Amino acid sequence: MTSVKVAVRVRPINQREHDLDSKFIIQMDGRKTTITNLKIPEHLQEGDSGRELMRHKEFTFDFSFWSVLRTDPHFASQEQVFKCLGVDVVTSAYDGYNACVFAYGQTGSGKSYTMMGNPGDQGLIPRICENLFSKMTDEDTNYRTEVSYLEIYNEKVRDLLKQQSPNKAMHNLRVREHPIEGPYVQDLSKHVVSDFSDIKDLMDRGNSIRTTASTNMNDVSSRSHAIFTIVFTQAKFSDDMPCEMSSKIHLVDLAGSERADASGATGQRLKEGASINKSLVTLGSVISVLADISTHKHEKKTFIPYRDSVLTWLLKDSLGGNSRTIMIATISPADVNYAETLSTLRYANRAKNIINRPTVNEDPNVRLIRELREEIARLKAMMGGNIDSISTPKVQEKLHENEARVKVLTEEWAGKWNEAAKILKDQNVAVRREGMGVVLDSKLPHLIGIDDDILSTGIMLYHLKEGRTSVGRGDAEDSQDIVIAGVDVERYHCWIENTDGEVTLYPVDDALCAVNGNVINEPTKLTQGAVILLGKTNMFRYNNPAEAEKLKSELKNCGLSLSRTSLLSKSMSDLYRSTENLSLMSVGFELEQARNEDLQKIEEKRLQINLLEKKYSKAEEERQSKQSQLERDLEEKQYELQRLEISLQKKKQQLLDSQKHKTVHIDEMLKELDEKEKKLREEAQESIKKLKKEIKVLQESGRQKTASQQEQIDQLVCEESAVEEEFQTASQDLQTQITAQQNSLSKSEKLAEENQAELSRVQEEFNSKRDTMLEQNGELKNLYQKEHESYLEANKQFRKEEEEMKSRWQRPLEDIAGSNQTIEEAWHDLREHEEELRKKLNQCQDNEERDQLLVEQDELEKARELLKEEEEITSHKEKLLLDQIEREMEKFEENKDQVLGELALKRDNIVVSKDENLCHLHSALKEREKIKHKLKREISHSEHEVEKLKTSLKSLCEDKDIRGDEIKQRKRSLQENMASGQKSQELAVMDLKAKVVKVEENLQEELCHLKSERERLLKQKSSEVNITDTEDPTLQCQLKEVEDLKAKLELTEQELEERWKMFDEQRNAELDKIEFERLKLQELEHQERINALVEQEVKRRLFEEKKQRENLRKQEREKERQERDLEIQKLKEQHSREIKQLKAKFEADQEMSRHSSMTSLHTRSNPYGSGMSPSNGSSTDQLSRARSSSSVTGTGSYSGSFLESFRIRISIPTYRLHGYGSDTHYEYEVKIAVDEDVWSIYRRYSRFRQLHQDMKKKFPEVSQLAFPPRKILFSRSDKVVAERRKLLELYLRGLISIFLKTPSCPLHSSLCKQPTKQDLCEYEPFFKRGLFETGKHSTT
Repeated sequence: MTSVKVAVRVRPINQREHDLDSKFIIQMDGRKTTITNLKIPEHLQEGDSGRELMRHKEFTFDFSFWSVLRTDPHFASQEQVFKCLGVDVVTSAYDGYNACVFAYGQTGSGKSYTMMGNPGDQGLIPRICENLFSKMTDEDTNYRTEVSYLEIYNEKVRDLLKQQSPNKAMHNLRVREHPIEGPYVQDLSKHVVSDFSDIKDLMDRGNSIRTTASTNMNDVSSRSHAIFTIVFTQAKFSDDMPCEMSSKIHLVDLAGSERADASGATGQRLKEGASINKSLVTLGSVISVLADISTHKHEKKTFIPYRDSVLTWLLKDSLGGNSRTIMIATISPADVNYAETLSTLRYANRAKNIINRPTVNEDPNVRLIRELREEIARLKAMMGGNIDSISTPKVQEKLHENEARVKVLTEEWAGKWNEAAKILKDQNVAVRREGMGVVLDSKLPHLIGIDDDILSTGIMLYHLKEGRTSVGRGDAEDSQDIVIAGVDVERYHCWIENTDGEVTLYPVDDALCAVNGNVINEPTKLTQGAVILLGKTNMFRYNNPAEAEKLKSELKNCGLSLSRTSLLSKSMSDLYRSTENLSLMSVGFELEQARNEDLQKIEEKRLQINLLEKKYSKAEEERQSKQSQLERDLEEKQYELQRLEISLQKKKQQLLDSQKHKTVHIDEMLKELDEKEKKLREEAQESIKKLKKEIKVLQESGRQKTASQQEQIDQLVCEESAVEEEFQTASQDLQTQITAQQNSLSKSEKLAEENQAELSRVQEEFNSKRDTMLEQNGELKNLYQKEHESYLEANKQFRKEEEEMKSRWQRPLEDIAGSNQTIEEAWHDLREHEEELRKKLNQCQDNEERDQLLVEQDELEKARELLKEEEEITSHKEKLLLDQIEREMEKFEENKDQVLGELALKRDNIVVSKDENLCHLHSALKEREKIKHKLKREISHSEHEVEKLKTSLKSLCEDKDIRGDEIKQRKRSLQENMASGQKSQELAVMDLKAKVVKVEENLQEELCHLKSERERLLKQKSSEVNITDTEDPTLQCQLKEVEDLKAKLELTEQELEERWKMFDEQRNAELDKIEFERLKLQELEHQERINALVEQEVKRRLFEEKKQRENLRKQEREKERQERDLEIQKLKEQHSREIKQLKAKFEADQEMSRHSSMTSLHTRSNPYGSGMSPSNGSSTDQLSRARSSSSVTGTGSYSGSFLESFRIRISIPTYRLHGYGSDTHYEYEVKIAVDEDVWSIYRRYSRFRQLHQDMKKKFPEVSQLAFPPRKILFSRSDKVVAERRKLLELYLRGLISIFLKTPSCPLHSSLCKQPTKQDLCEYEPFFKRGLFETGKHSTT
């Protein structure tokens, strides 16, 4: 026995609880959970210990999981919950115990998250399933896992894994109760899975169609209870014994309890909540009753209301039954859910007192096999080694029957698990190994493809299902069961009909079909091994296993299979001598009689089921008729009620019409007064509400505006100081850069002046020498002038391009300047507008006008921001344009210098090449020009940078002044606006309050006037109207009649509903009874099938045993015949020796008589007289008696007096004839007395002889004892048997005397002072009385 394990898990606070400013009321410390009632004050007065207990309530559970914040040190994750709870479930499953896990709590408390989890954080159910498969590591064990998934919605069971049309409503299933297995769901689909991915897919499919909805407390609220069931079975052979354990795991996700007012449920949601709460209340009742039973140990049997709810009915075994159960209570930590949380904790506290009684679930057949094997061992122990003492077939029959039953059950059990090895899990196809090959077996008729394609490596097997199997091409309009292709193959080629195992091929039209080489055009029956050709390339072999088996059986000579190996082949020889009287006819008759009785019981059960079905049909017809009668009565009463209501309505209308003209005018005026009053009140309330709202809004906006303005002033002060600091820093940086650039510029100018002076000197010297050379050489001068003209023309072209470039950039520069001028004018206008607006605000007294001015001020602020943006955009454009112009001018200058330099070089080369001094001067000149250009660029760049920095400094100062003025202006404006706004707000609030008072005064005046007018009209109406509609007696009577009829109608509806409920209960009870009887019938049929197999096995064993016994008897008779022949041969030899001795004696006597003196006539006439004389005869008798006495008394030391000293007496008083026919034999009664124990045993001569042979091997002295020899002739005569009786009696006395005198024997006086019966029987089983030797004259 074990108690229910209970765990509590608390979730984080959700958004709804955050919005309600909820506080924590749950604390956890180890296994202890504490809940606090915040409505009870914390600081109590002295003596308020009771209230302190009411404030804090403590509960102790097996586990308390804190899952509020992941950063908490004792946070319980999904993995930790699984390790504490889920691992035990998996272990219980592998140990063969049932297990159950269910989560309970209010809606939105985290049950589904704990059980199912999220995609990234799996819950208990997926983790348990995954761990279950990860532990399947034993290769010698077969595992089978089946899963089912159902939901209980509005007390109706639905299958979540059944495939169905999306537009079709889910079918409700019925709950039944099996007499052995307990409650189950009829027609619930069960799916065999092989790994965790299969379970995951099924789980996702079920969760996708599970009923959920949104409520105020949970966006995804489960509206049904879900039960995910795993049936886990493991089977193996352990020590040659089958072992099979099965475990059923229920993983339950309960819907949450909820209150209608909190969840906001209406309509269908309200109905669902009622069903959920009903089942949970029933679950609580069951838990309470079970807890009371476990706690108080009631003597009386207490009723447990399992059937009050479908949920508790299905979980019957998990609550107080055969299961290890775990309950997870999920709770909210918020104080707004105090009542629900406390209820859940009390619920869980009761559940931990439930006591379950889990047991290992072993297969009943396996248990029966073990019990039968124990029975077999017990029977063998009862027989021991004294097998010959059993002369009845009952024990052997019982032994055979038990061993046959063990064999049948073991084969059946093993066959069930061999299905797992079948190809593609097909129940009709199996693979088995035979030698080096693999044999494919099938139970159904099938076709095997014979493919002539050399690339084909597989075997095609087509099962021929019951009914019609179509064969054709793949392009047929209707899909074909067997698709073929090739030459002469039609779209619809043929079909094959399978009817009760008889298979016929039907060709279609002129399709080419051949069977065993013969083309067929009409239906042809197929036989085992037939070769079928469809078209010209598709060949098949037809196999019918049932027909093949029938043919094999016809070829056998014997109907019984002698090839089957018996489980007891080694122990059969030990039973031969104890079953010589076993009658096969009697055993067969008893088995046949038992089978007939079983068949009769099955037939009686079938008749009983038929009677129950007939009774159910008859009762159902009666119920339908009664229900129809009640429905007709209800319809008649409804029709009568409608008729009376219509009549009553007409009567009321007539009365109203008759009185209408009297009070119409007054009613209209009263109605107008009411409407006017209502309208006045509404208008006044609306006005007051609007004014108060305006006051509140005005005050709130004033506060917000003042705060905003103050915040803006503070920001402006901060911004002003930041601007000043920024300006100081930037100006210092710019001054530093300007100074550095100016120093660099002055150095560059000085170097440029020095370089220019040197350049002028070199140029003058070069020009003078050049001119002198040109004057001296006219041709050279012409060439020089020509090149000089090219140089001048290029320079002229560059100046022209420069002018064009300047004219092209003139327009954009003018646009930029215009934009700057426009911005400056805009700034000027904006400042003027702001100044003007500030003056107006200072002078303004009207609130509306002030609001307009404030709006205008906001617009000016927006305009300022836009103007700033426009100024920045224009400045950016100007900068980009100037940079572009500068880059283009630099590029142009570089190009110009390069081209003109090349032309000048070409020109000067004419002169330079003629004089080396000119060449040196020219090189120096070019070098100085390069330095000049370089310094020029540096000076230009430095001047540009200085100008740029000065411009930046100037703009920085201007920006600083502008921003400072703006900040001061805005700060001043904000301060003025804040002061004026507060003043105007106070004035506006006073005006609005005055308006409210005025509206209330006007309303009171109007209401007083309306009241006086209404009183006047009511007096006038009371004087005019003398009778009302309620004073009419006819109308009162009709009203009463309608009320009575409504009451009757309600009673009829209640009665009909009760009848429906009663009919459903009767129908369910009758169907349950029929189902129960059918299950019993199935068990009887199953048992009868096993009994038939057992009977067949017993008959086969008995037949084999009889045949083996006959063979042994033939061998014994052959051995006896050989011994008899040997003895006859010995007698013949002895007889010949005696003849020889007689002849020798006769010759000696004759020789003596020849010397005799007296010879008489008689002597002459009878020479043999002396040998046959009476004296001689008597002497011969004396000799034989002497030999006999010597042989008997030769053991004089083993006389009876010696045995008497040990108080042992043994004798063989009688013998009897036993058996019949060839089995006839004599049995001797051996009477033994040891001390006060006296018993008798019956032994045949062969047992005495076996005893003698065994004892000669142990004790050599036994060979000296006289043992009666075996007689081949006349062994069954009375004379021989009587002589054997005396000799065997003497032999037994001598044998026991040897036992008592031999020191090595356990019966010797040194080892055993006084032998007992037990000592004698244990030492030699010959003296042990058999189990069935009950009387002196017969055996049972």
